[in-house]
Amino acid sequence: MLEDIDRKILRILYNYSSERRRLPSMKELVIKTGKTKQDIK
Repeated sequence: MLEDIDRKILRILYNYSSERRRLPSMKELVIKTGKTKQDIK
């Protein structure tokens, strides 16, 4: 099973790709998840 942060990032990626036809930047992921860049990586 995926950890909570992994599921959250996948959900964000899916929503961005379906709604905005692009993937979010790292800055957008940091804002949306509330995690640091290192946590996301």
